[in-house]
Amino acid sequence: MYSVLSHLTIQPQHVGEFIALIREHASQSLREEAGTLGFDVVQDEKADNHFYVHETYADEAAFQAHMQGAIGKRNFPRIAALVSRTLDSSIFLGKGFNIAPAEDEPSSP
Repeated sequence: MYSVLSHLTIQPQHVGEFIALIREHASQSLREEAGTLGFDVVQDEKADNHFYVHETYADEAAFQAHMQGAIGKRNFPRIAALVSRTLDSSIFLGKGFNIAPAEDEPSSP
């Protein structure tokens, strides 16, 4: 699996709009993109306009498909309008292949 960690700071007056949009974006991605396996969004407990995103994909190609796909083309400009600064590669905290748990280990219930 391939994971991407990112963070976004949203203009304070647009937090509610962002939450609705990112929920829609995550749901669409999970439902319509076979390679999108997980999409978690965490709202910072001290700065409610700051969000952390953890996305999990089958592989790096699935991440690239997500970035170039129809859902992103529809939603990324809408998200960009809500962020406090430019929406660019500086949002990424890290990208890489998952090493734990081992893929052959069963998940906990």
